Amino acid sequence: MIKFLERYYSMALVLLLPAPLWLMSASGNPGALRDASIWTAVLLACWLLIAKRRGFQIRGNWRQPTATETKLYRRLLLSVVLIDVASQALLFSADRPEKVELFKNFGLHSVYHQSDFEFFHVVLFLYFLYLFFLGALFFRFSNKHLDRVWLVSSTFALGGAIALFGSRLLFGGAFNSFYFAGPLMWICPPCASPHFRSYAWTPADFFVHAAFLPLIVLIVSYIVPATERSVTSK
Repeated sequence: MIKFLERYYSMALVLLLPAPLWLMSASGNPGALRDASIWTAVLLACWLLIAKRRGFQIRGNWRQPTATETKLYRRLLLSVVLIDVASQALLFSADRPEKVELFKNFGLHSVYHQSDFEFFHVVLFLYFLYLFFLGALFFRFSNKHLDRVWLVSSTFALGGAIALFGSRLLFGGAFNSFYFAGPLMWICPPCASPHFRSYAWTPADFFVHAAFLPLIVLIVSYIVPATERSVTSK
């Protein structure tokens, strides 16, 4: 398993990321062919730079996760899903459509957001599994502090995705139980808009945005020094 990940994980990721664009171009979308070619060339160039140039190699290694890491991952994943399910089960109320402010720009708001489960969600979920399950559990950064952020943020992202996609699959949408308003809307940058006064959300919406942190960890790993670990792989 580890040998396979060492040899093929990064290359497979480079090929998988632009795959939807290639499928769109094969279905007759003329603009998708150009986009697919450009993104494939960019990703391949980055992969070659990281794989062949010593100074650009990612500071870390593939190995089996320790029992402690596996337990942490499992507990965090379950906690994220349970927090989202509990918020919808306990705090959502169809009889309370108005906002209940708990403190400035934040409070309870029961809003059902219809969003059917589509094939796009299956593809996106497979990406999340590849990145935030295989990558997070089996790849360890040399800096233990960055590695912990990598593991926790990846677990948050996958847990949020499981909760969001599961809600769409089972209920045809999300039962939003909280709201952000004002500057707090920028906690979810894609949701912030001058056309809306507030944004209704579930905890899973917050957790899934942790998917941006692993990219930041990857960039920062080139700057910070490696640190020794007190726990060895088993």
